[in-house]
Amino acid sequence: MARFGRDGHPTIKQVAARAGVSIKTVSRVINGSVYVSEAARRRVARAIAQLNYRPNALARGLVTGRSRSIGLVIADIANPFFPPMVRAIEDAAAARGYNVILCDTDEDADRERGAISVLLERKVDGLILSASRVPEAFLRQLAVDRVPLVVVNRVVRHPRIAAVLVDSVAGGRLATEHLLAMGHRRIAYLAGPCASFSNRSRLRGYRQALARAGLPFDPDLVAGGATSLAAGREAMRVLLGLDRPPTAVFAFDDLMALGALEELRRRGLRVPGDVAIVGFDDIDLAAFVDPPLTTVAQPKVEMGRLAATRLLDMVEGKSSAARRIVTLAPQLVVRHSCGAKPGQAAHAPQEPRGPAGRTGSIRGGAEG
Repeated sequence: MARFGRDGHPTIKQVAARAGVSIKTVSRVINGSVYVSEAARRRVARAIAQLNYRPNALARGLVTGRSRSIGLVIADIANPFFPPMVRAIEDAAAARGYNVILCDTDEDADRERGAISVLLERKVDGLILSASRVPEAFLRQLAVDRVPLVVVNRVVRHPRIAAVLVDSVAGGRLATEHLLAMGHRRIAYLAGPCASFSNRSRLRGYRQALARAGLPFDPDLVAGGATSLAAGREAMRVLLGLDRPPTAVFAFDDLMALGALEELRRRGLRVPGDVAIVGFDDIDLAAFVDPPLTTVAQPKVEMGRLAATRLLDMVEGKSSAARRIVTLAPQLVVRHSCGAKPGQAAHAPQEPRGPAGRTGSIRGGAEG
């Protein structure tokens, strides 16, 4: 009868003895080396199964220099945008034998720094930062320190930092141009966090669409500065207090759009009859509110899959300098909250107003 190790588990030495090979051969099989005969590989696999042997991950990491884990830092786990992307990252990592350690920062840059420090202390093989709020200099230092790093929905100018993002400038234009084409000229923007790369990009797209339509930018029509239902309600309250309130709103994300919708309903105003709304993200809930929310969709699952693939390629030395930044196209999902019929693109203004262009793609959503 085999005598197991002091912790009661079989050892690599016992696997080697059972298979009739050296310990080095067992190690090569476990680590996927090609320098093992097929016969020896089969004997080792059979011995591992018979003994129910499980490699010691820590010891294996000391040998390979890898922990087979990656760190994932997100801005707000309560935001419905993140779970589909997190799931896609976990699925892609698991398919290649890696675990994911998840940290939430609650939109706080100091907490993000702390989370990154803890993950590095735990010897993760690389980091994915989604909606990162820390200064760019901090991220560049990680790259200088040779930490494999992928940022999501942000661009950092460093040759060793990869990025996966949706084109938020195009998304901002797409949403605003759609509202312009529906006949609106007093269009507000519900802004997200000031430190957000995506917020700045969507605001830029919003301003570009106004400029193309020959309309001046009015800073009074920009309200907000956070991302939550409460922030959307408060921003909408501020906008409704203007001498000339907006007739349409483009929100940084769907949570803010839903908060604005709640405030409008509380005041007895109709959506889209009195105020039209377009969000951003296309969270699952967007199709089921009343009225169903028109929004700009981000390919959340694809973003997660690409981020994980890029990072693991970097960790395993398979990455190339080509396509350091992967930019995905946004898509306008037309539902009832903007005043158009689901699936209907607003090609021309409904009133005699200036021209409006279109960028990106348009598809219909659920009618709720």
